[in-house]
Amino acid sequence: MKKIPLLILFSLISIGAIAQSYNPITNENFTFSTGEKEVFKTSFNKVSAEEVSTAVKEYLKNYKARVEPVKGFDNEYVVSDVALSDINQSATTMNIKITELEGNATLYIHYLTNSKIVSKDNTPSEFDGYVKFTQALDNKATFIAYDAVVNLQSNVVEGKQNDLKGLEKDEEKQYDAIGKAIKSINDSKTSIISLEGSLKTTQALVAAKTQQVGDKQAEIAAVNIKTLESNIKDIEKENKIFVKDIEKSREDMAKINGENAVLDTELATNRSAIAAQKQLFAASADKKIMKEVQSLEKEAAKIMGEIEEKKGEIQNTEAAIITSQKQINGNNNRIFTIQKQITSHSEDALKDQLKILEKDLKDLDSEEKKNVKDIEKENDNITKQEEGIRQAEGEIASAKNAQAALKVEISSEQSQLKDLKSTQLKFK
Repeated sequence: MKKIPLLILFSLISIGAIAQSYNPITNENFTFSTGEKEVFKTSFNKVSAEEVSTAVKEYLKNYKARVEPVKGFDNEYVVSDVALSDINQSATTMNIKITELEGNATLYIHYLTNSKIVSKDNTPSEFDGYVKFTQALDNKATFIAYDAVVNLQSNVVEGKQNDLKGLEKDEEKQYDAIGKAIKSINDSKTSIISLEGSLKTTQALVAAKTQQVGDKQAEIAAVNIKTLESNIKDIEKENKIFVKDIEKSREDMAKINGENAVLDTELATNRSAIAAQKQLFAASADKKIMKEVQSLEKEAAKIMGEIEEKKGEIQNTEAAIITSQKQINGNNNRIFTIQKQITSHSEDALKDQLKILEKDLKDLDSEEKKNVKDIEKENDNITKQEEGIRQAEGEIASAKNAQAALKVEISSEQSQLKDLKSTQLKFK
């Protein structure tokens, strides 16, 4: 029988092999398990036999029809005495066969109503109704086929969006790493200031203690009262110097505390500005505002570093005061000891004193070496953290470039998803 095109209404359906669709319905003969019959034929593009079968079963549920599979024949069904009230009042019987070749299904439906084969010649008044009914089945199958494509594209979009979030988190981690590195550098600088002050003090004490050891050795070799009395005067002069140093250190501490008060005020103002900018960002999500926040946060980190440096200076000054006071106390003890020595000179006592001085000198030497080693360690940490900052800044630049490229991809994928959904709705 000659093929007759039955539907040319939907030009959008002829999308071809590039998308899920179907070609215009035709009328021809097809051989079922029960023999050759005249059928309505629909050829699908990228729609599987399973999807067509699902569509047929789901759509016919609207008519409370029983879709009975033909035993021994795949994808062949019989629907008996279904009432298609929107076409006619008579019962309709259908023979349905679905085939598939290279992922493209073909649907064959033979309609029988009032013992008549539905065709343009046999049932002219009802023919268009059966065409529309077949088209509804075809649309249902195409719509179902689009579900898988839409889901796949949605997964692609979601995957890329997750990748973007991952890149953004990586960028945040690098900023956190930079912040931690800056803090570590500032901590090391503060420690170095304190350690260098301690080293300077220790070196001075080592020199003084070395002198004391030499003096004690000379005293043992030749002790006289005048020398001892002269030593007391020298120690008292040294105490006066320490007292002046203490007074000077306290003046320095007062000055540093004043400077810290100014820095605290600057930090409070900076933090208020950060909070205000973050509120603006929450309202507008303007990237320029976020850059301003990051700039303010860097400035805050710098101010905090300066505050920490001042605190280190205060600690160093306090340590110097304590050291000077200890030295004064130690000198007073020495004066007391010398006075006792004058009162009752004893060579054994002098030798004992020498042993104590030598032990003190040894301890000071160890402390000096430890200070030097600790300063080297802090300098090594600064070098390490600065390299980490450079690497993190490189990672941030790479992450930003990757984000920009990925955003372009996401926009393209979302556009494709929108087009797919829009096309799918045409078959609903």
